[in-house]
Amino acid sequence: MTVIVRPMIIGDASEVARMAAALSAHEGAAPPPFGAGTIERWAFGPDRRFDGLIAAIDGRTVGYALFHDAFHVGQGAPGLFLMDLYADPAARRQGVGRALVEAVAAIARERDGTWVVWQAHPDNTEALAFYRSIGGRRYRAADFELMVRP
Repeated sequence: MTVIVRPMIIGDASEVARMAAALSAHEGAAPPPFGAGTIERWAFGPDRRFDGLIAAIDGRTVGYALFHDAFHVGQGAPGLFLMDLYADPAARRQGVGRALVEAVAAIARERDGTWVVWQAHPDNTEALAFYRSIGGRRYRAADFELMVRP
């Protein structure tokens, strides 16, 4: 069985929203306010903020990756911030995550980037093991978030 990775299209928005909710549930969080309309607006609208990839096996969507351009001051180089990476539970350990990460890394190189960075929930041991297995380096950082409302 071969994993096919392709760019996300607007018709994928509902499926990506479904998988994003499944990812949140896997991490013990409430479903995000991230529906098809949100994806259509921010991934395909005139004020586009992120890109996405879809993974499929035998024509069935089994995973996705969402990412955006970023710049690393410490490295003095552009790269990509991987916002979300997900593989359906039934498709795990079949190369879906690896294919998606490799495709994101290839896009980073195409954009003259030298790195890809992401976050993982510290209790998601399955994800942490996967990221180590593909050569991801965990570094010490403290995540902060500042909510800014209009």
